[in-house]
Amino acid sequence: MATGSFARLCPSCGGDLTLSEVEASVCKATGKPLCLFDIDDYFKEFLTFFEDAVGAPPRALQRLWARRILRNESFAAVAPTGTGKTSFGAVMALFLAKRGFTSYLIVPTTLLVKQLVDMLKLFMGRTGIQVNLKWYHSGLRREEREAFFSSLLKEDVQLLVTTSQFLSSHFEEIKEKTFNFIFVDDVDSVLKASRNVERLLVLLGFEKDNGKWERRRGFEGVLMVSTATAKKGAKAKLFRELLDFDIGSSRFEIRNIEDIYFGEKTPDNLLKAVRLMGEGGLIYCSTSDEASSLVEFLRSKDIKAGFVGAKSKKDFEAFVRGELDVLVGTAYYYGVLVRGLNLPERVRYVVFYGAPFFQVKIEDVGSVSVKLLKVLAYLFKDDERLKPYVANVERNAAKIRLILKEHFPSLKLSVEDAAIKHGVVFLPDVRTYIQGSGRASRLHIGGITKGASLLLEDRELAEIFSKRASYYDVEFKDLNEVDFSMLKKEIDRSRKEVPVSGEELVKPVLFIVESPTKARQISRFFGQPSTKVFKDENEEVALIAYEVATGNYIMTVTASLGHVTDLVKDRGFFGVLVNGEEEDVKYLPVYTSIKRCKNCGHQYVEERNCPKCKGSPIDSKARIEILRRLAKDVEFVIIGTDPDTEGEKIAWDLKVLLKPCAREFKRAEFHEVTKRALVQALSQLRDVDEKLVEAQMFRRVEDRWDGFSLSRKLWDHFKDNTLSAGRAQSPVLGWIIRRAKESKRKKKVAFIEKFSLWIEGLSSKELTLDISLVERKRERQAPPPPYTTDTLLRDANLILKLPAEKTMQLAQDLFENGLITYHRTDSTRVSERGLTIAKEYLKDDFTPRTWEAEGAHEAIRPTRPLDRLNLTRLIGEGVISLSTGLSRDHIALYDLVFRRFMASQCPPVELLKETYRIRADGVEAREVRVVKAEGRAYQLYKYMLPPLKGSLPEGTHKVKAKVLTVSSAPLFTQSDVIRLMKEKGIGRPSTYATIVQKLFLRGYVKEEKGRIVPTEKGIKVYEYLSKHYGKFISEERTRQLEEKMSLIEQGLLDYQEALDELYHEVRSEILLGEAKEIRIPSDVDTSQID
Repeated sequence: MATGSFARLCPSCGGDLTLSEVEASVCKATGKPLCLFDIDDYFKEFLTFFEDAVGAPPRALQRLWARRILRNESFAAVAPTGTGKTSFGAVMALFLAKRGFTSYLIVPTTLLVKQLVDMLKLFMGRTGIQVNLKWYHSGLRREEREAFFSSLLKEDVQLLVTTSQFLSSHFEEIKEKTFNFIFVDDVDSVLKASRNVERLLVLLGFEKDNGKWERRRGFEGVLMVSTATAKKGAKAKLFRELLDFDIGSSRFEIRNIEDIYFGEKTPDNLLKAVRLMGEGGLIYCSTSDEASSLVEFLRSKDIKAGFVGAKSKKDFEAFVRGELDVLVGTAYYYGVLVRGLNLPERVRYVVFYGAPFFQVKIEDVGSVSVKLLKVLAYLFKDDERLKPYVANVERNAAKIRLILKEHFPSLKLSVEDAAIKHGVVFLPDVRTYIQGSGRASRLHIGGITKGASLLLEDRELAEIFSKRASYYDVEFKDLNEVDFSMLKKEIDRSRKEVPVSGEELVKPVLFIVESPTKARQISRFFGQPSTKVFKDENEEVALIAYEVATGNYIMTVTASLGHVTDLVKDRGFFGVLVNGEEEDVKYLPVYTSIKRCKNCGHQYVEERNCPKCKGSPIDSKARIEILRRLAKDVEFVIIGTDPDTEGEKIAWDLKVLLKPCAREFKRAEFHEVTKRALVQALSQLRDVDEKLVEAQMFRRVEDRWDGFSLSRKLWDHFKDNTLSAGRAQSPVLGWIIRRAKESKRKKKVAFIEKFSLWIEGLSSKELTLDISLVERKRERQAPPPPYTTDTLLRDANLILKLPAEKTMQLAQDLFENGLITYHRTDSTRVSERGLTIAKEYLKDDFTPRTWEAEGAHEAIRPTRPLDRLNLTRLIGEGVISLSTGLSRDHIALYDLVFRRFMASQCPPVELLKETYRIRADGVEAREVRVVKAEGRAYQLYKYMLPPLKGSLPEGTHKVKAKVLTVSSAPLFTQSDVIRLMKEKGIGRPSTYATIVQKLFLRGYVKEEKGRIVPTEKGIKVYEYLSKHYGKFISEERTRQLEEKMSLIEQGLLDYQEALDELYHEVRSEILLGEAKEIRIPSDVDTSQID
């Protein structure tokens, strides 16, 4: 079992937190619960009050909302239909009134005002409290209205209920009042008037002074709103500035839809579809005239059909009542049927009578926007006439418009997801399709309803539409692939499923990842998230969280910002307590929070200002406290950190530190940041793997013990506390030093430029060459496997000239933006999903290879079948949404990953090889040349072969040569070093780049013309270490330690036993029996020590 103690991280006493305390959830020093907050008693009182009022305990979502309001946190409630937002608002208002606070409940219609008032009266009766309740709606009689306004002037109203229209029309009558709690049930109706945002702020206790909004002293109102469906407007940004939240979208992009190509676009096929699927259908057409015509056709066939348009909604009510079987309308993104419908019980399926397309007539090219012109230019990017101008459409807009107009009939499309017919460019409008088909699959308290979407369209246009839809993870099936009898049963069953008493089908959950980029990207998979800023008690540290609905979860996604703890420096043996000093284990690592300097970014663990620049720190302890609060709010935590030992250790730390505050913890493992991978991970949650955690602990302790022990010897010998040593870096430094020595040995080489030929051992500038062909043969060479971390780092350095650290950062960005799979891997395995992507791109050239047997990890590959041009096109069109921008280096690295992966799934390359014997001045040499290479793999990834050369002419030739003196062994590049590390078993995918970078940071090596050169400092340090402690910096020892880590991961070696062996080795052979407890001096910068 993984063990550890956490210094100064007990939330109760501020002292050390032990695992036994975590298990008991009680602090030994104070005897108090570890997860205790000021509002807890207040919250318990609310729970009792809620159950008295409603007759049942609050759901998990309602408990989450209650905690936020009782802490005075404003927010937008992300929740499906039927989760009890309105009843919650009513109970909370009464509970606050009982304590002397005021509330204002705003709903969109008169009917809802009446229903809400009746609900409040019922709850008042059940709880036995009396509240001065006032309400207003358009249905009041004149004398009732007069009495209402009179009471506003004369009485202290505790609870006010009105429509949103009242806020706009009668704000002057209530503007002097302030409310402790304002509940807005339909924020869209309020935001129709932009000034309503400012009106709400005034009622919450804000006032505007010299153009700046400020709270009135001593008053803090709290606002709860629903998420929005319409555009929010600029004024809504005030909520972010003043109340720390953004309103998200209630248009959840969650679909449980069977997408089916049903056949050609004909009335008879439409009739067939409606008769097959039955009642509860929506039919989307291109125009209102077409819709009206189809309604008449369906009615003539005894189908109860109705028409819905912007000004014709009476059939809508009939459909809701069950008097009509289907509704027909237009497939317009902002149309009534596409966006304005939320009837999960009633709408079972939709039919698209024609796929939605954007259509651009070529005669309109002169007036289209530059943004649309860019889209059009990319469609024909391979045309020789357009090629020179596509790279900068803005600058070349006039020229592009002219070429498109003059040559349109002869232009050929360069993409597969657009079409040209009758002088019109058809661009699939997939967003409208997703929005419209989503009417048949809605999120409600019982989960996500299943639906069907049937597409009637010309086969060619349907294939183009399907291609574009696949970028949105929408996959169409043909008719013969669907069991309609089973499909209809599933559709109906999903509408009948109601949660049994006490069952929570939609749970709030805290989802923690490492980076803000990853958090943003994940939250966008499910719609526009609501954003909330959480602050620590001192309001110095802020944590941004994104809230979205995923189907089974209302997910609060946030970032830990990497590791939250590291080993202390002031306890035990370099941060590890030895011989059962605590927790009844022999070796107990002691961790504490990580501090990061606000000025220089330096990371350290001591309780002090920055040891480098004396700047003040940001302490991860504040972030941990915020996460504890969020964990208690939601009661369920899922940790989605990276799928390696470092990610597992972060997950374990968070689980231990947050465990007293949540009922359940799970780990989500995914190897690509895509919606598909995340949904799969959420369906296959697991526990934290403590074997992986133990392996990371062993590595970290070993780094610390070896690094600090050897570094102390360097400090003593050289009288320089800035020196440091590391177990993994030292052998690599040795390779570089040895190669530098070897490089000083020179040799003469003759270069014959005419034949592109190098021959060693020749010194004459004029030569007579005798060339004879020994062999000409054809070969088939299989392509190389997809990238692993080491091969990616090598190629990026060799081909793109990128240093290892830069490559890893670029790869991290590509991974977190969902463009490539996880980049720290030593596996070449290709998953079924990877094979599908390759097949879609390569088509007839697809030759499936999985490369390795099944395993947890996968090779580095693209997550979509998109080459660099299509990727940049779809990013430009907004189809692919990224959390951060991409530089040229990002695109170049993506292109490298894409080409290598696609090449790995191609047939072997056909080669023509020629071998020559060459004689000159008594020297004989052999030259093997690849003179021809054919095949898709070579086209994609030319680096799989040496550069092609022409055939050599046989016979005797007098030639001129350049005689060069070159190194017998060239200095290493970063690519060479990483190849050696892989071959010799030094380091891991997660550490290759770090090992190389640390040598540069320490000043032990430098780079000259792309080659690594050891410095005088590096040579002195290595010579001392190898002379006195050679065993500890040898390749063999490093390889053995890496093997031990693998055995610990597999559960084949106890990590306490491994630590015991290491401890005695370090103490007896490096420290020579020094004191049992060794601490690092506080003035020593240890950031470059392992």
